[in-house]
Amino acid sequence: MVFFYHAFSLKVMTILIPLSLYILPLAMRGGVSVRFSFRDLSLGLIASFLILLPLMTVTSLMGKGLHWPESVKLLVYQFLGVALPEEVYFRGFLQEEMGNNMRAVLIVSILFSIIHLPQLIFYGELLSPLTLFPSLVMGYLYLKTRNVLIPTVFHFLANMAYIVIRNP
Repeated sequence: MVFFYHAFSLKVMTILIPLSLYILPLAMRGGVSVRFSFRDLSLGLIASFLILLPLMTVTSLMGKGLHWPESVKLLVYQFLGVALPEEVYFRGFLQEEMGNNMRAVLIVSILFSIIHLPQLIFYGELLSPLTLFPSLVMGYLYLKTRNVLIPTVFHFLANMAYIVIRNP
């Protein structure tokens, strides 16, 4: 579906892809672990700032301006339509099905980066293969907390950092 979305610019896929990522785990396992915990949330936010803040600082020091998105619609879509469904599927479902261990983190992270390759193929996004690295962080956060919300927070903030850095 991701390949067809990028190959043919099918806007309907912006709804079908997240829906399928939500529905498949529910149909296959009956649910994923999502809970609110201040301890887990603190871990996710600390990891996000430790990893993403240096990236933002280096980018800023390189003279590249940082432009924050002004659209609330973009923020909501990035959280509910991108970060949460991808984490529900990749961490809450696949990683859990593979045993939720370091081997599963690595395999799922490789699969996660593969689904981002159409961005390189169709748009020349050279950073798309590098999604392996944040995916390893997201996988590790899920491994430690067994809570989809925590890697979702990191995923959302990483996407926002990418958007801020990429858009001049």
